[in-house]
Amino acid sequence: MEESLETQKVILHPWFDKVFIFVARYTSYTFAVSLFSTGVAGIVASLFALYYFDAVKVKLLDLSMKILKIGIVSYWILIATQLGLFYRLGFPSFGKTLKILNSHIIIKNNISIVKYLQPQEYKDLLKALMFFPILNGINLAIWIFSLVLIMQVLAYFVEGFRLDLVTAIWIVGFIAIFIAIAFSSILSEFFISPMIEECKKILSQREIFYKQKAFSSVRIKLVLFLILFIVNLFISNTLTYYNQAEMHKVWHFALLAVLVSMVLAHAIFKLIYNSLKQIEKASYDLMKGGSGQIYSRSLDREFINVALGINKAAKTILDYQHSLEEKVALRTKELNQALEELKKKDLIMETELKFAAEIQKCILPSKLETWNGIGFASYYKPMGQVSGDYYDIFYFPSQIYVLIADVSGHGVPAALITMAAKQAFHANIKEGISPREVFQLVNLEITQRVTTSDYLSAFLIKIDTSHKIIYANAAHPKVIHYIASEDEYKLLDTGGMFIGSLVDANDFYEERETKLHTGDRFYLYTDGLLEHKNPEGEEFGIDRVIEVLDKYKNLSLQEQVDKLVESLYIHISTAPIKDDISILALELEPKWNYFLEIYNKGLSLLKNKNFTQALDLFSEAQKLIPNYHFIQFQLALIYYHLGKYEFAQEHILKYLEFQPNDQMGLKLAANIFTKSRKIEKAQEFIQKLNELGSQKDG
Repeated sequence: MEESLETQKVILHPWFDKVFIFVARYTSYTFAVSLFSTGVAGIVASLFALYYFDAVKVKLLDLSMKILKIGIVSYWILIATQLGLFYRLGFPSFGKTLKILNSHIIIKNNISIVKYLQPQEYKDLLKALMFFPILNGINLAIWIFSLVLIMQVLAYFVEGFRLDLVTAIWIVGFIAIFIAIAFSSILSEFFISPMIEECKKILSQREIFYKQKAFSSVRIKLVLFLILFIVNLFISNTLTYYNQAEMHKVWHFALLAVLVSMVLAHAIFKLIYNSLKQIEKASYDLMKGGSGQIYSRSLDREFINVALGINKAAKTILDYQHSLEEKVALRTKELNQALEELKKKDLIMETELKFAAEIQKCILPSKLETWNGIGFASYYKPMGQVSGDYYDIFYFPSQIYVLIADVSGHGVPAALITMAAKQAFHANIKEGISPREVFQLVNLEITQRVTTSDYLSAFLIKIDTSHKIIYANAAHPKVIHYIASEDEYKLLDTGGMFIGSLVDANDFYEERETKLHTGDRFYLYTDGLLEHKNPEGEEFGIDRVIEVLDKYKNLSLQEQVDKLVESLYIHISTAPIKDDISILALELEPKWNYFLEIYNKGLSLLKNKNFTQALDLFSEAQKLIPNYHFIQFQLALIYYHLGKYEFAQEHILKYLEFQPNDQMGLKLAANIFTKSRKIEKAQEFIQKLNELGSQKDG
């Protein structure tokens, strides 16, 4: 049989792969996997049994010891034979799953899947690969259980009925069975997962439909690790109780327990890490124009569901891309446009594809844009590779919402809850809604979707065009408000419980109002800023934060935030980083009052039809606050009266980007394009006006 082009990836290290392939070549693939999983489980179980027997001082007759040794050796030979030790000598492995694996996977200089199998054979192979880790653990557990039964009977006939011996044998049996299931299944999945990925890839390439089935979950793996911790405590306490005169045995077992726990923890988190790397790789592949498909090597329900969701999203994006390309080609053929028109179409297509790729980008906003004279600055530092912190800004024509949130806990679980929170806030923050209502909707959604005990704190600020502020706090650190006119700092807070903790929390959310004046600054942050300690155990604290902000208040907003972060790390010094750190600050431009003065003078001149002087003032105001979009309307109106229709078109279109349903803007646009003799374009705006009028009447 020929070898597939797809080969198993490196498992741990190149030298380990050579050993693994060597064992598989001269025995079988299933035996090689079992040797480094079931074998490890057997060794650990044996060591734990020896320590327990030594702890409880169980005495056995020489005949019992001989029978026990012969039984263990005989069982290991039988298990090894079942798993394919003598497969190359013509002794088949037992069971359909093992036979499929050893017949469909070949080993030469590498490990690969046989080419040109029938579709059903590939599907059977995938099923066998995914079932093998569970089978391996249960199989070894059954062997151990039967051995315990046999040894119990033999011990009765040789030793007579001894309660201490019966109890010790069954306790050791249950410990060994647990270790067999935990280590065999998790380590088997660790070694066999690359072949699961390769098999799924072949099925996908050959367009063979297969159903992905989860055989485990991250929670189960963590529960197994917790039980191992309990077993370690049980044996350690037993050793301490019965061997107080020989405490070195306790230390020896403690070292063994730490090493065993590290092996299991490494395998569990390596499986999780590999699944996250697959998701990351697929995201970047999709961003670069690839298929973005994930051939999940994980057996965990959580990662299989994520992979299915990403694959479905990637397919939707690629289908949209294909459809868009067809539309561009069709329009090009029908209209027979010039090369310049084709370039414009390509630019539109590229822009839309970039928008689709944004789905895979970081959950934090990539750019904090100035709005209505309000500028922003930020800092974000996760404790590890993923974070439970999240901040965002939601822009609307007449208002913005500024949000910061912090999920309980750290690492992957917190990051997953953060993604759910981001989706919930994006779905529920609509123009005009109050912060309190947002918290109520998001809390209801999170409590329904997240069944764990996880929750999040959040602070939400709503700012309108007059800089009126409505804010609400859901058990988050208080926001600092710097009042420039009084040169003082004020802490903002409201009543409110954690989001996602209880549905009844909806009754306790409150909101309050304040005003943002020229030069005022707001500082939103997570508790990682306040609670980090120096080597002496002192927290950075709110008093130090305000002290640093006051010291550097004359710097720009971003420079001030950078100085605050610098001061935090000086305080932390050599102490460990124990939490994510996020800061989001905003400021109303110090020149806002001067801007309003010029803007209002321009309005007065425009009202008196002094268009030239009004143009000068509005141009100056635009230089002061470039993103104040109402200036675009005034400039368009002035250029319209001055007969400079090309400039008027440019400014009115920019204005309508922000205010697409503004009737005055639509009327002005219709007049401008009519004067420019662009009748079709003018008709578009007239039609939009009629539609808005119909909606209003309705």
